Amino acid sequence: MKEQVLNSPFCRTEFLDLAEIVSEEKITKYNNYAISKSSIVNVGNRNFVDYRPDIFIEPEVINDNNITNINLDSLHFFQIQSLVEKIDFKTIQIKKSDIAVNLILPRTYDEYLDGLTKKNRHELRRKKRKFDNENIQYKLEESKELDIFDIFISQHKTSKGDKGRFMTDLVETYFRNLLNLEGWKIYYINSKKGPLSIAFCYENKNGCYLYNSSRNKEFDYMNPGIILYDLIIQKLIEREMNFFDFLKGTERYKYDLGGDSVQLYDLSMEL
Repeated sequence: MKEQVLNSPFCRTEFLDLAEIVSEEKITKYNNYAISKSSIVNVGNRNFVDYRPDIFIEPEVINDNNITNINLDSLHFFQIQSLVEKIDFKTIQIKKSDIAVNLILPRTYDEYLDGLTKKNRHELRRKKRKFDNENIQYKLEESKELDIFDIFISQHKTSKGDKGRFMTDLVETYFRNLLNLEGWKIYYINSKKGPLSIAFCYENKNGCYLYNSSRNKEFDYMNPGIILYDLIIQKLIEREMNFFDFLKGTERYKYDLGGDSVQLYDLSMEL
């Protein structure tokens, strides 16, 4: 898991530079961490940054900026251990926070299905039959084209509740800039009726990180999101990749598709 975290897009400089776009906190950035008043903090809002890079805080940075606290979120336990060993602190608080969900991929799709619980395997097959019975010709495609991106944005903005309110003009600009970076792409179910469901992902040679998604609400009765994730899983297995990381959030579908919880932690130190 350590390699998966540190090779994620969230540890890359170009991502952290963009993450400042949607950060409400005024910070002074130092490499892959930041200073806010007298505290060392993360770069980027935790709602947009699923994992954190390893950080090394130079003693002179602490002294020159009169740092009294370190407040970091979304850390894996190996990162907590490293910081505890390297930082001279007075008090410390470690608490469980967000949960990510990760799927380790087997060698074949049949092995993947066999690894699901009997109930989840039955439900997945039922949903796939229902989807196929609609007789809509479809296929999985991937893209970095702006016309597909614009549909992703439109599907978001027409969603109900928090999902619809999430895609402000500022967030749209942030996603548009992300798509221009290496490794970022869109997977989608294409059909004569247009994209039925869209996944905004980052992919490297080892696996895929599911960052965000949308769907055409007209086809909700067909569960196009589940079908899309299943198709992506098949594609990743064909490419001999190691994981499909659903990232933060404990939505039921992630576990139904075989994912396992990964506990993240918040760390507060008084220096």
